[in-house]
Amino acid sequence: MAKPLIQLALDSLDFDQTVSLAEQAAPYVDIFEIGTPCIKHNGIDIVKELRERFPKKLILVDLKTMDAGEYEAAPFYAAGADICTVLGVSGLATITGVIKAANKYNAEAQIDLINVPDKLECAREAANLGAHIIGVHTGLDAQAAGQTPFADLQDIAELGLNVRISVAGGINQSTVQQVVKAGADIIVVGAAIYGAPSPADAARMIRLLADGKSTHRRLIIDKISGILAATDDSYNLRLTNMLDNANRIFVSGAGRSGLVCRFFAMRLMHSGYDVSVVGEIVTPSIKRGDLLIIISGSGETEQLIAFTKKAREVGANILLITTKSDSTIGDMADAVFQIGSPDLYGKVVGMPMGTTFELSTLSFLESLISHIIHEKGIPEEVMRTRHANLE
Repeated sequence: MAKPLIQLALDSLDFDQTVSLAEQAAPYVDIFEIGTPCIKHNGIDIVKELRERFPKKLILVDLKTMDAGEYEAAPFYAAGADICTVLGVSGLATITGVIKAANKYNAEAQIDLINVPDKLECAREAANLGAHIIGVHTGLDAQAAGQTPFADLQDIAELGLNVRISVAGGINQSTVQQVVKAGADIIVVGAAIYGAPSPADAARMIRLLADGKSTHRRLIIDKISGILAATDDSYNLRLTNMLDNANRIFVSGAGRSGLVCRFFAMRLMHSGYDVSVVGEIVTPSIKRGDLLIIISGSGETEQLIAFTKKAREVGANILLITTKSDSTIGDMADAVFQIGSPDLYGKVVGMPMGTTFELSTLSFLESLISHIIHEKGIPEEVMRTRHANLE
């Protein structure tokens, strides 16, 4: 089976933004889809621009033609489009017109099954007319209602028609392999790429997953990289200032976040700070002028809420490192550092049970230590003298 093509939906109304996104994703995608909003706003000029810049890429113009098929599609084929779409609900005469225009320009016509009541019958009729691509498409409104294209994709694939099958509808890193297994020839990806902190990285990962070349190690590294890319660069300087202005430092977290706290505490000690881990038998009482650092993805862990309340009562400063800006602990904290953004913490392939936050925070804090020792010129030899020697 041939490897599926990756199609990037370019839906922005902004001409320059559309071109910029295409340039970022170009190494990893095969088809640039000029989405319906984009083509309506920018017209035929955006087709010509992309054709000139990317002569080796396929260009699909998502006209969603409903009438006057040949008349509407022909100018876009002439301008350099390789594929134009026509709605399956438009009827056989309109579909025939777009296919005729495509054949005239040695191009392809795609029949979009969005909102077609009998998708299997429409697909059969379109294939008999000479359609080149059948588009299984769950629109944005249907996606919002919880619908997916996967069942329709499987049904169309089982027909065995002499056409390529394109699938669109909220496809992302978690679902792309499912789509490949179901028989898609063209995988349409939109928000999972253009909404990512790094569209190029997101497109690369989609490409690897579709080609079956991704490893769990790569998945984890790329996910952490994406989260750190979406994390405020000013945190290193801000946290360094908070550490330097504190009399003493206390760190706390629960579960895996607690393990990250211990790692961070050790590195702070190596860097010369007076630091304690909350809950250890030798940990002193916290006082005014001290700094309590809480690591909690939710910001809602009951034990950590209690610690935060006590620190607030005595006048200590409080920093929460978390996944979201609003929480019970965040409301009491003097500062909240959000690692990445909430939308990046959905189900992640290869990272079960929510390790994304802990591993990203660990990397963030290790980079902070690197920042501190670089800015302060702390020699590694000095750090080694502080390392435990009773072990």
